[in-house]
Amino acid sequence: MRPSIESPLAQWLAYIEAIHPQEIELGLVRLSAVAARLLQRDRPPFVFTVAGTNGKGTTTAALAALSRAAGQSVGWYSSPHLFHFNERIQINNQPVSDDLLVQALCAVELARAETSLSYFEFTTLAAFWLFEQAELSVWVLEVGLGGRLDAVNIIDPDIAVITNIGLDHQNFLGPDLASIGREKAGICRAQRPVVLGSSDLPETLNAYIDQVGAQAYRFGDHHKVVGATLVWQGGELDAGAISIPLANAAAALQAFSLSPFALTPVMAQVALQSIRLAGRMQSREHRGRHYILDVGHNPHAAAYIARQFGAQKFHLVLGMVQDKDAKGFCSALAQGALSINFVTLAGPRGCSAEQLALATGRADSPQFATLELALAQLDRDFPGEPVFIGGSFYTVAAALNLLEN
Repeated sequence: MRPSIESPLAQWLAYIEAIHPQEIELGLVRLSAVAARLLQRDRPPFVFTVAGTNGKGTTTAALAALSRAAGQSVGWYSSPHLFHFNERIQINNQPVSDDLLVQALCAVELARAETSLSYFEFTTLAAFWLFEQAELSVWVLEVGLGGRLDAVNIIDPDIAVITNIGLDHQNFLGPDLASIGREKAGICRAQRPVVLGSSDLPETLNAYIDQVGAQAYRFGDHHKVVGATLVWQGGELDAGAISIPLANAAAALQAFSLSPFALTPVMAQVALQSIRLAGRMQSREHRGRHYILDVGHNPHAAAYIARQFGAQKFHLVLGMVQDKDAKGFCSALAQGALSINFVTLAGPRGCSAEQLALATGRADSPQFATLELALAQLDRDFPGEPVFIGGSFYTVAAALNLLEN
């Protein structure tokens, strides 16, 4: 049954999840038709759009923080969420309320008529409707999957950012880095800036930038990280207490410097130092044990995590969904492992601990039905030794709930 304006948010989310036959359907034709009926777009805001394999969340967080520090009203759209759906749609750094979300979903439902929308398409339009209603001056948009055919790409960005390219979602984006790079590059626009957050990018991405006529700002040439210093065109600052990946912070600073808004390096530093994102190399102390938690779930992310470990070794507790490269992810972390422990991830896409152990070629590794059982075993066998928990947003959300409660 179709919910109403009086229905709770949970009922609406269940409804939009059920009405479309596919969880993910890339393409902009259906979406654009609904958007034309839903959105006014008479006073377009300034738009930053961020794509990439990893680092999109931290880069969009940085752009939102910098824009807020410059006195702008900011809508920040990201995905997925850790605990509550509302985390995905934030206005001036605050998740929108259930009531506002229900209003937005009602508006999309009315505008779509008989057009079928996926869950992500439906909620993306809800975010845009909310941002438009609030008359915000800046929209910061995180691409959900790929770029060219992602729902976010119906909005033309004033400045695009592509953080990096790695292997993930090959069943949708293509089998190799060349294919994936081409899809990510689809957010570029002619005569508008695109900021590149890595110097290691496939040639297909650079070729598309040239073909479209976008203005490329390249990592290493226009912005970079030198030791503990972030450098971009027009400034530099000490990375100091900045907790997000420094390459992402440098790309955000470069992108922001190309906007009409301005901050001194000191103001930018304060804004970036204020960012705290749950589940991104998050440290927790609990009952005398040090925990690190990270939502990264592909080999590229695992390589970054391993670099952050440095010389320290951790007991790894990993839970993943079925369509990820579990073997590549685990292999990238293995050198920093005191032990590797697999946990069953509940839900239709979740891997069982046994499946995960077999997929990684580590059938003899400890396997647990729940995260709680895994941590209890580590408490008995290795009290006080550091633990890393990751492999999925779902795994990290469960761990944070467990540690906090």
